[in-house]
Amino acid sequence: MKKILNTILITSLLSSAAYGQGVQVEKADTNYNAQKSKTTITYEEGKVTIQDEDGEDTTKITWGNKRIIIVDNDESDTIEMKKEVKQRFNHFAGIDLGVNGFLSDKQSFDLQKDAQFMDLDYARSFTISLNFFEQYIPIFNEKFGISTGLGFEFTKYALSRDISIYADKDTTFGFTDSSKSIQKNLFKTEMINWPIMLETNLGKDAKHSFHLAAGGMVSYRLGAKTKQKYSQGGTDFKSKDRGDFNTNPFMFSLVARVGYGNFTIFANYSLTPLFEDNHGPEIYPFSIGISLASF
Repeated sequence: MKKILNTILITSLLSSAAYGQGVQVEKADTNYNAQKSKTTITYEEGKVTIQDEDGEDTTKITWGNKRIIIVDNDESDTIEMKKEVKQRFNHFAGIDLGVNGFLSDKQSFDLQKDAQFMDLDYARSFTISLNFFEQYIPIFNEKFGISTGLGFEFTKYALSRDISIYADKDTTFGFTDSSKSIQKNLFKTEMINWPIMLETNLGKDAKHSFHLAAGGMVSYRLGAKTKQKYSQGGTDFKSKDRGDFNTNPFMFSLVARVGYGNFTIFANYSLTPLFEDNHGPEIYPFSIGISLASF
């Protein structure tokens, strides 16, 4: 029965491999049974046989994330199928959603006088990141390594004051127009992010593992814009203004990500001010949130 099963199963699996199913036939562990010692491996086209000294045959096949082991001990035939346990989830690649804000030059939520036109309504200020690529470089297997990747970040800052943002070549500032009644007042930025973090995973497998990553992130500004909805003289208006608004083209941030299993909380804090030196108020962006999905 064993030989018939071997022939049917191996032939079908190897045929699947020819059509890109990713089947591998591997050497079985030499110590799979404490009573056995050495094995003899015979490779033939379309078949791999592993035979112990006493004549017992075993065949071990890996198919995707499943492993099939066939054992014949002359008394009974055994077919065992095991699903390999995933060792780690992606902890950066995916979709992040969080709340964002600014800290003053004195690391306070209360912005200095020249920055108060950037005061925020935190209930409507958020960031969303589409992290489309991740690379994990192990130093000690899955337990410790370097994590990096790439992602797009879209931030929306809901301004709480009825102030319009203007920028020229010298500076970015806020201007109050008493004839305007502003219903929506937004400042938005788009960035591409490149983090480099040290990461540790503690647990028996990805589903039951605590993970922690910390490091730095370089961001490049793709664009910025303002968006307003207001009424003036009894007429409703919508306006958009796109430009760089003297924001820094490159920013460097501290990043941390911590979680359990597939759940992750993140925090980012920029060491680079939002606006270039002497071209706007000195304020530092931050964001805190959760990872909604992993790729």
